[in-house]
Amino acid sequence: MQDNAGESKLLVQERILDSRNIKRQKDAKYIVSYGGGVNSTALIVFLVKNKFPLNYVVFSDTGDEMPETYEYLKVMEKYLKRRGIPFEIVMNRKKEALSDKCLRREVIPSQVWRWCTRDFKVIPIHSFYRKLQSHVYQYMGIDYGEVHRMKPAREDYVTNLYPLIDFKINREGCINLIKKARLPIPEKSGCYFCPYNNMQRWGEIHEKHPKLFKYSMKIEEQGKHFETQKLAPKGYSLRKIDKMMKQKKKLPMVEVDSPCGSECMI
Repeated sequence: MQDNAGESKLLVQERILDSRNIKRQKDAKYIVSYGGGVNSTALIVFLVKNKFPLNYVVFSDTGDEMPETYEYLKVMEKYLKRRGIPFEIVMNRKKEALSDKCLRREVIPSQVWRWCTRDFKVIPIHSFYRKLQSHVYQYMGIDYGEVHRMKPAREDYVTNLYPLIDFKINREGCINLIKKARLPIPEKSGCYFCPYNNMQRWGEIHEKHPKLFKYSMKIEEQGKHFETQKLAPKGYSLRKIDKMMKQKKKLPMVEVDSPCGSECMI
């Protein structure tokens, strides 16, 4: 007898067509919506290794990615260039960094409204898609252990494909793919002041990138709703975390209210 989690996964799978059995449209483009992390990197390696059609790899730059992500983009650009695959880095129409918009509007990214994901990830990538004037098969970097995250594309000119799930490749399998391709394992991607950062993540940023942590404090404290809306996990502020780190105090295990669903990866 299956547990509820297993039943839920099956229901999701029934709503999504198996990528291998979709009747493909002619003259379509096959594109990886690249996030800069382990799964989407492994996805590219898998597609290249198995000679899947791949016309573009697209990354949407918020202007505030982690420094390690920007360094890894250079690695991926070289990898793709050697294989003749175009690598496109897109931004929002105004070419404005997310942090600049936050300071200008006195707001912080919201877990509820996800306006940062919409304006700085989804819209720029779909703007690129529309310019192609063809149907887009969008490869999604979601592994076999994340079946619950599968969902159909919102736009009728896009079809989501899930090769890692179709071929039952889990997180460990993703890491092995990258290692076998002799590529470095990418660090966790995402904006450095993402509201989904947990305590451990903020501690790492404080230690490795103190200037970015300090700038995150500025963004948090200049928000017009600072007293009720913070970037730090519930019950804390970044200044409080900063004080604890400087006093060498161990940060408590406080998670965010809801885990990130990686919608930034489209």
